[in-house]
Amino acid sequence: MPVDPSSPNGSPRRRVGARTAAHAAAFRPQPEGPDAPVWNKLAEQVAGIGYWHLDVASRAISWSDGLFGLYGLEVGDVPDLEAAMAAIHPDDSGKADALLARAMEFGEDYADQVRLRRADGAWSVLANRTICQLNGAGEVATVFGVVMDITDMAGALRASEARFRVLAESANDLIVQSDLQGAITYVSPSCEAVTGFSPDEIVGRNIAALIHPEDLVRVTSTVLQSLRHAQKPSPCVEYRVLHKDGRELWLEARPAPLIDAASGEAIGITDVVRDVTLRRRLAAELVAKCDEAQSATRAKAEFLANMSHEIRTPLTAILGFSGLLSRRSDLPESAMTCVRTIVAGGEQLLGVVNQVLDFSRLDAGQLELDRQPVRLADFVSDTVDVLRGEAAAKGLALEVSVEAGSPAWVLLDAGRARQVLVNLIANAIKFTPAGGVKVRVSRLGEKQLKIAVTDTGLGIVPALQDRLFKRFSQVDGSVNRGHGGAGLGLAICKGLVELMGGSIGVRSAQGCGSTFWFTLEAPPASQPVDQKAIHDSAPPAAARILVVDDVAVNRILVRAMLEPLGYTLEDAASGREAVAAAARQSFELILMDVQMAGMDGLEATRQIRSAAGVNEDTPIVALSANVLPPQVAACRAAGMNDHLAKPIIPAALVTTVARWIHLRSAPDRPRPARKAPEISAAV
Repeated sequence: MPVDPSSPNGSPRRRVGARTAAHAAAFRPQPEGPDAPVWNKLAEQVAGIGYWHLDVASRAISWSDGLFGLYGLEVGDVPDLEAAMAAIHPDDSGKADALLARAMEFGEDYADQVRLRRADGAWSVLANRTICQLNGAGEVATVFGVVMDITDMAGALRASEARFRVLAESANDLIVQSDLQGAITYVSPSCEAVTGFSPDEIVGRNIAALIHPEDLVRVTSTVLQSLRHAQKPSPCVEYRVLHKDGRELWLEARPAPLIDAASGEAIGITDVVRDVTLRRRLAAELVAKCDEAQSATRAKAEFLANMSHEIRTPLTAILGFSGLLSRRSDLPESAMTCVRTIVAGGEQLLGVVNQVLDFSRLDAGQLELDRQPVRLADFVSDTVDVLRGEAAAKGLALEVSVEAGSPAWVLLDAGRARQVLVNLIANAIKFTPAGGVKVRVSRLGEKQLKIAVTDTGLGIVPALQDRLFKRFSQVDGSVNRGHGGAGLGLAICKGLVELMGGSIGVRSAQGCGSTFWFTLEAPPASQPVDQKAIHDSAPPAAARILVVDDVAVNRILVRAMLEPLGYTLEDAASGREAVAAAARQSFELILMDVQMAGMDGLEATRQIRSAAGVNEDTPIVALSANVLPPQVAACRAAGMNDHLAKPIIPAALVTTVARWIHLRSAPDRPRPARKAPEISAAV
């Protein structure tokens, strides 16, 4: 079939020479015998084929009589290449141009199919098979093509229809065809299994009448989109229909244009439809289960918050006053033994509460890091010193080594890193009857720190080591085990270490001791501004502190801790009393409980901040048993500057009070914004 390689969609223009009837005559084969031309013409007519011949050198092209017939032209007309090209469907002409150009230049044989508009306006589908002949110099001399009309290949069409019918009848999904007005022209037999209607009850009905009115606009829009973008994958749409028995079904469809093979135009819609009722029901149930799980999570968080508050409130008095007693020198030894026992028991209970809260926050992803510059040597020595007394009581040596060349200052969350290290050292001391414990600190590259705790204790068999870092799991879980614990410590350590960008592990053998190690991100840092002057400075003369707490014992405890340092304290037993006191006189600091009857600490803070009085920019520090991150965030949102957790740690209270009063009294201090400043929670 002739193709013009000069087409805009093809390769560079190559002009084909003029064609004449003589060329056509020269092209036709001349078999032996007087009747041979008649038989050739008859063969072409019967087979529905035609021939064309292109001389590459002269660009002369010739057609057979059969090819004129395929184009619907009169035999003997001069073959017009431009007109022949214009008759090819625009979607097919570019490829045909390129194939002929390569045949002429490189001698590449090819086969293709094109849609052709005949002279009478009808569309035909033609198959073209082209071969190339070379001359003695190896150049392309001739391109010869045979063209066949395959529009009415009934056998192939019947085979295709048979295959389609097998697929349609065996598929679980529905196959639906409709015309462009929405009238259903075909539906597969699976229709009855899905909808209860037989195909005969559906064919002929308009699909719009079957779709739920609320979904019809969405379905129509999807169909129009598929018609506008026929080359793109079919969009998906879900809609509702009624089953024959009256129940509602959800169907998923992918409408696609039904294209006429000859014209290339859309003549209808083909749809593959799937019943997704069960899937949607399961999805709805999943959403409901997620809602239930979220409700359970909220209930758990509320329970933990209430449990923490209710336990911390009495622990504040127990640990606070027992701590004051433990520092007295006039108690008999027997009384001092009782006091130490109370302190140890209270601290152990507080540790369990903190572990449960930490684990809950790790599970919920609510635990955040507060990385600050830390002197590495001080961090390690201070942490180890906390446990030297415990090691000495068992006669154990406690050694520390820091790798030479380690940076003096590193950036890390000292509180969380110390929590992990204290847990590992305490466990080593607990499970080491004799010998000692060594703490080694080394660097891993530029940004990683590795800390290893090695003991000479009992060791752990390999089969049990995988239980160490699991929640509520202990190597010895028997009722007569020699060591207590909730089985959360190492699981929390694992979560904290991973949060700090590291990993944790153990090397141990039974009877040969153990080495617990962990890594964490700790890049070198610059030394911060020295804060020692703040902590060592004496409080300003007559520095006044307002202590707000609805529990009288707590107010007494704070007074006992701060009055010996020279501060002047005033009490308020409720949020309403705090607002009234703040309106009467100026304070250097306000210590505010949060959970109080009537007006709570959050509302009291908001009223003090909005009153534009003498204390509108006075530092307000939450002193509360509400320690969960959302609760601390609520303190910040209300206008508080800082947060201290109950039970009260005397050193933390004294340091925080001194820092904020120092900032309050500094002549060049920045005026705080009406928006609440940052909070650093100490739990």
